[in-house]
Amino acid sequence: MTGVRDVLVVAPHPDDDVIGCGGSIAKHVQGGARVTVVVVIGRERSALDDGVGDAEFAAETAAAAKAMGVHRCIRLDEPSRDFALSRRVHLELVRILREVRPQVVYLPHDNDDDVEHRMVHQLATEALWMAGSDFFHETGGEPMPAPRLVLGYEVWAPMSRFQYAEDIDGQIETKVEAMRAYASQLRHAAWDEGIRGLARYRGALASGSGHAEVFQVLSLGAPAAPGGCRD
Repeated sequence: MTGVRDVLVVAPHPDDDVIGCGGSIAKHVQGGARVTVVVVIGRERSALDDGVGDAEFAAETAAAAKAMGVHRCIRLDEPSRDFALSRRVHLELVRILREVRPQVVYLPHDNDDDVEHRMVHQLATEALWMAGSDFFHETGGEPMPAPRLVLGYEVWAPMSRFQYAEDIDGQIETKVEAMRAYASQLRHAAWDEGIRGLARYRGALASGSGHAEVFQVLSLGAPAAPGGCRD
C-alpha cells in the first residue's frame, strides 16, 4: 500500500496484532509508515504462565512490537472477562484515533469465535464513526478524516470468506520472531508454528505459493491525492 503514513492496529489482547496482521505491520514499517498498536484488554493469567510477572509480560509485548518496528504500543489494560463497551473506553479509543489520524486501520473481523474479539470489533467500528463526527469534544481532538482502508484480520477463527490478501513472504520471519517474543504464550500452544502454517496456507490460496495474510474489507475510502496521502 503506497502513500500510507500512519497505520493504527486495534488488538483485543496482547499478541493478537502479531497473529492477525504482524506481517502487514512489518511491511508497512518497511514502506516508511508509522504503526501504532492499541491493545485493549490486559493479560489473562493461566496456570501455564502464572509465574510470569506483569513486568516480564509487558517486556514480551514491547519486544514483539520492537521486532515488527511498531512506532508506539498503547495498552488500555481493560479487565478480561469483565470487559464492557463503556463510554469511557469508546472515548479513549476516539482520542487515540483523532491523535494518530490513520490512513489504514486494522481490527479483528466481525465473526471471530472469541467473544472479546467480537466486542473489540464493535468497539473499534463505533469509535471510528465517533472519531469522524462533530461530537465528543471531550476527547480534545478535531474530527478525523475517514481512513482510506479498514481491514478485519483473523486470529482465533479463520475467515470463511475474505476480500483482500497481502503478500508477506518477505515479512514472515519477522512475524514469527515477534510471536516468539511471547515466550509465556508459547507454553499454551506452538503459536509460532501455527501462524507460519496459516500464512503458508493463505499464500497458497491467494497466489499458489509463498505466505500471505487475508482480510475482510470493512471500509474503502477515497484514495490519496496524487503525490501524497490524505490528512
